[in-house]
Amino acid sequence: MKALLVIVVVVVAALVVYNYATTGRFTLVPTALQSQEARDLNRMEDRLLAMESRIEAAGRAAAVSGVDFSAEAAAVQTDVTALEMDLRDLRARLSEEGKRRADKLQERIEALKGRLH
Repeated sequence: MKALLVIVVVVVAALVVYNYATTGRFTLVPTALQSQEARDLNRMEDRLLAMESRIEAAGRAAAVSGVDFSAEAAAVQTDVTALEMDLRDLRARLSEEGKRRADKLQERIEALKGRLH
């Protein structure tokens, strides 16, 4: 019984590691089994997370060194605008669950835009 449990744990761990290595996400379900809609939303969420990280890093650097980070803010603003347009285009093809995720993503975008101004 212990051997079976160990085998199951090893297989699950291997699957998670494989999916992380190929998709950059910790998940049991391979990306190929996800819908195109889910993959598109995941990519957009990843893009937004990267933008949020860039602004936080620029803000920390500005706080420590006193350097102006308006150039980084302007670059992120351009990326946010592009992400908003992509989300608007995608929204027309989304299911109800996808639209709920898109709404949450839009809320995060609005919060980031508020931090940029």
